[in-house]
Parts: sequence; C-alpha cells; structure tokens
Amino acid sequence: MAKLSLAAALLLCLLAVASANSFTITVTEDDIDNPSQSCQEQIQRQRLNHCRMYLSRSRQYELSMVTDDDKSNQAQEHLQQCCQEMRNMDTQCRCQALRRMVSQERGTQGQQAERMLGRARYLPRMCNIQPTQCHF
Repeated sequence: MAKLSLAAALLLCLLAVASANSFTITVTEDDIDNPSQSCQEQIQRQRLNHCRMYLSRSRQYELSMVTDDDKSNQAQEHLQQCCQEMRNMDTQCRCQALRRMVSQERGTQGQQAERMLGRARYLPRMCNIQPTQCHF
C-alpha cells in the first residue's frame, strides 16, 4: 500500500510539474505579418533621401554633365546611395515608397514633381533591381 501511495504521489507531482510548464500561444490576425504594414514600416525607416536628392536635381545634373565634373560625381553618388536605399527594402515595397516620396514633393514643386514621377518610374532599372519599372 505504501508503494501505491508513493506512486500516486509521484504521479501527482509529475502532473503538477507538467501543467506548470505548459503554456498556450494565441495568434491573432494582427500578429501575422501583414505585407502592407511591413511596407509602411520600411518606408518610414528608409526615407529614400538620396533618391529624393537624385530625382529632384537630375535635371540640373543633366544640364551640367558635360561641363561640371563635381555635379556629375554628386549625381552618381546620390544614385548609388539611392540604389542602396531601395535594396534595403523588400521588392514589393519599392514602387510604393517611390510613389509616396514623389507625391510628397508634388505639393511644393508642382511641375518638377511631375518630371520626378516620370524619372522615378525607371529608377529601379537604373539600379538594376526588381521591379525594373514602377507603374504609377
């Protein structure tokens, strides 16, 4: 009888330890990676400042390419940094980020922002990244 009581006590201890170590994980829809949410976070983190500089000044760069090596070097530097900024983003977020960046410029620069939009469409191609063209 003592052995049976000891076995029962051991079994109860094991059950108590097992129940103390068990836990439940509850996953809600908010916990699942939402690509749109992820893009928003990436856009906020990667502000594409070099892309903005490259696109906003690209007309100046085009006009001075032949005569001013400093501006040409500056343009190349902004382009390279812009490409790196975009590589730091997920492929599906790049065009959305470019579109948002250009739309922020529209209010302040009018017609120049329209030209920026046209050039921004082909910026991924210049960086040799996917997608090669943005449709906006």
